Amino acid sequence: MPKSIFVSYVYEDKRHRDNVERWFADNTFGPERVMLTESEDLRSLGERAIENHLKPKLRGAAAVLCLIGQNTHNSGWVKYELDVATSCGKKIVLARIQGTTGAAPPGHRHLPIVVLDPSTLKSLI
Repeated sequence: MPKSIFVSYVYEDKRHRDNVERWFADNTFGPERVMLTESEDLRSLGERAIENHLKPKLRGAAAVLCLIGQNTHNSGWVKYELDVATSCGKKIVLARIQGTTGAAPPGHRHLPIVVLDPSTLKSLI
C-alpha cells in the first residue's frame, strides 16, 4: 500500500512544490510514495472550510514534508498543517529551499532542516 506524504508550503514557493511533485511522479522516492497537498482554493469559504479540507489529508498522511523558504515562518496555514501533523503523531521533515534563509514556523524550530534535494529526502520520507 502506498504511503502518502503531505507537502506543506507557502504559495510563493509553488515552483519548488511543483519540482517535488515531479519527483513523486517520476518515482524518485519509489512507487510506494505518493504526494498529497491542498487541492482546492477554499479561501472564499472561510477558515473552517480550509481546516475541514486539510485535516483529513494530514491525518491520512504517513509524513509531512514542509518546504522551508523565505516566508514559511510567517504562514499561519503552514503552522496549522504542522500543528495538526504533530497532534496526530506524524513524522515531519523540514526541507530548505536553496538560496533561502527563512525559519521554520513557530513551534517547529527545534526540528532539523535538511536540504531540499531528492537524494537527501529519499531516506527521510
